[in-house]
Amino acid sequence: MAFLTGILTIEVQYEDLSVPLLGYTRAMLYRACVEQLYYRRPWADEEDIAKQHPMFKVKLDWGKEKKDA
Repeated sequence: MAFLTGILTIEVQYEDLSVPLLGYTRAMLYRACVEQLYYRRPWADEEDIAKQHPMFKVKLDWGKEKKDA
């Protein structure tokens, strides 16, 4: 077993996301963003790759690496 320490920051940008006017909630935004992250995983199959929507941009920041002196 490996014990890892670090920081992973995930930034999801979206444009022109259509949401029903009376249904606007943060939960809907969270779900849409998390689904797009799932579809973009490195081991995604063809079906999930087809579900990637171009209006979403995903940026991963793995943080600063520790450097021993």
